[in-house]
Amino acid sequence: MLTFSYNALDKFNSYVKGTISADNVKKATILLEKEGFIIVNINQQKGKSFSKFNKLFESVSRVDQMFFTRHLYTMLESGMPLDQVIKVTAEQTTNPTFRQILDSVHDRLVRGQTLHSALNEHKKHFSQLFINLVKVGEMSGKLDKVLEHVLEQQEKDYDLITRARGAMVYPAIIIVALFAMVTMMMVFVIPKVTGILTEYDVELPIATRVLIWLSNFLIHYGFLLVPVLAVLIALFIRWTRSPKGKAKWDGFLLKIPRLKTILIEFNLARISRALSTLLSSGVQLDQSLELASGVPGNYLYQDSLRSGIKFIQRGIPLAEVLKGYPKLYPSIASRMTEVGERTGKLEHMLQRLATYYEKSVSNTITNLASVIEPVLLLSIGFSVGFVAIAILTPIWKFSATI
Repeated sequence: MLTFSYNALDKFNSYVKGTISADNVKKATILLEKEGFIIVNINQQKGKSFSKFNKLFESVSRVDQMFFTRHLYTMLESGMPLDQVIKVTAEQTTNPTFRQILDSVHDRLVRGQTLHSALNEHKKHFSQLFINLVKVGEMSGKLDKVLEHVLEQQEKDYDLITRARGAMVYPAIIIVALFAMVTMMMVFVIPKVTGILTEYDVELPIATRVLIWLSNFLIHYGFLLVPVLAVLIALFIRWTRSPKGKAKWDGFLLKIPRLKTILIEFNLARISRALSTLLSSGVQLDQSLELASGVPGNYLYQDSLRSGIKFIQRGIPLAEVLKGYPKLYPSIASRMTEVGERTGKLEHMLQRLATYYEKSVSNTITNLASVIEPVLLLSIGFSVGFVAIAILTPIWKFSATI
């Protein structure tokens, strides 16, 4: 069977889009007309043979999720029915995977399901934090207000992650370019130069011999480097995804001096923002900790939040729980949390704490980029200098013997 996409008017004179499977366009048109549709246009979808392959690369990005939350909040606030909001949002999205998800959510809403239960069928694309906040909004009748808090949290989170990734783009490009340049020199340039040097009966310096060894290794065994590195990287990723491996790796990262500061500020900014959003939406503190435990990427922070749930349920203040992890939560975090609990404004204090750490990590990343740049330039200079010394030194020795 072939798949056709169509635009049509339904029984209620509403403009709709969709797909239908049939043997040919004529049969597809007949099926749609039997269902009461007035067809505007209908076209066969192409590239069907690659659909399964393309699904491997299809995903829902953070931008798509913010687009969905923003549209949901704006249109609900204007008084539009929920099912129509989902329908309009699906029509406007440019991501085909996300459009299919929203179409599925719309179908479930039409059948009488709640929004959070419909979203729960797509846990791969919607976090448990988002689904539970939607549930709280539906139960309280304040879904638009809850979505306002969610949108703020998503935008701040996205901005923070984008800044962190952006700071690593320049160093990554320089490192890749340096590696490519050195490899090309070792394979194509050095063999010609060293071939001349080895013709003469002159003892070569250690730097030249190392350079020749590296060049010969890359020429004869370089083809093995790619598969070996790929296997090692795959094993490393698999190890870091296991509970024990992730705990050890994340703990190691928190011991690196400059990186430690960035990771602590980054994780605390996300945790504080998530907890503030949850508490502002009416979620209980113990449930908020459980949901927020999925926000930080560091295993130690996830474990600390999960471990704190039982203490909160027994009446121990959150500030005291945080004090039990002094290496993860600086004193300013526990003190501001304590002030928020004493004044009954914990969500506001956590929001301030999130803002503080977001600004702090942004400044730290900016300063780090200015430090990395000269280090990279020195590395390039060292590499070029090593090659120059390795080649020129034997030439000077040979000249001296003439």
